[in-house]
Amino acid sequence: MLSTASEICQSNVVTEVALLDENHGLYRNAIQDLQEANALAGRDTALSLSSDAAVLSGSQVVVLLPPSSRTVLRSPQAHRATNTSLVRHYTKNIKQYAPTAKVLVAMPPAHFLAAFVQRELDADGKRVIGLSSGIASGYLKTQIATQLSVSVRDVMTLVIGNDDTVYPLPQYCRVNGIPIDQLLSPDQIHELTEMVNERQRRSIHAEAPYSLSVWISQIITAIALDKKRIMSVGSLVQASTSTAYLSVPSKIGADGVEEIIQLELTETQREQFTNLVAKSMAEQHQ
Repeated sequence: MLSTASEICQSNVVTEVALLDENHGLYRNAIQDLQEANALAGRDTALSLSSDAAVLSGSQVVVLLPPSSRTVLRSPQAHRATNTSLVRHYTKNIKQYAPTAKVLVAMPPAHFLAAFVQRELDADGKRVIGLSSGIASGYLKTQIATQLSVSVRDVMTLVIGNDDTVYPLPQYCRVNGIPIDQLLSPDQIHELTEMVNERQRRSIHAEAPYSLSVWISQIITAIALDKKRIMSVGSLVQASTSTAYLSVPSKIGADGVEEIIQLELTETQREQFTNLVAKSMAEQHQ
């Protein structure tokens, strides 16, 4: 929570960051330190901490973060049940105090919970965004830069996926415009895909506060400044008569997910995407 607040303050694109936590007393000294750091850095973003849900009033964006003190659970099902219970509680507060806010769901499993939030709020799908693939995208970007011995600044990545599985799209992953399938062998790309999926699976249970904070800050910046950025985020995808949240390239602006970008996929990738949709629909509509 504190790393996310710090990253948002550093972006200097919002006027206020209000933190809601029932154990707010545990963070009082840290919040004071962060307020003073903002002052030293000349950042005007107001920062507050409260246990009263009324602090959400007037919020334009609400971020649902993983619990501050996480318990090691024995199964993904138990993990999902615990976080669903927490999100149900948070959603009631959002409905009461910030009914028009965009909601970023960063609690795992993020797409499953984004679908739950969207139904509970009866919200337009573009207002609720799942944050499931950001850590995997960061990992992929790091690995490509390392394997090719190039600056990470020149690496662009694109993945699609659900809470469990992600697929890098080599034709859209580029190094200064050059597709990685021209720079890496099929075996290397397959190995990268396996490594990224292992990172995705581990991120469900392992904390990644810094990468998650940067990912959240980038999305908030895109919304606050109406940047129209293309980012692979959990968006509500319409499939036949049903819907599912999946990580797909989407245009992010003031209204949230303003458009889902259509891609040219290979036959194998289309099959993978079809399987992702079917699996996600089954899980998210239980």
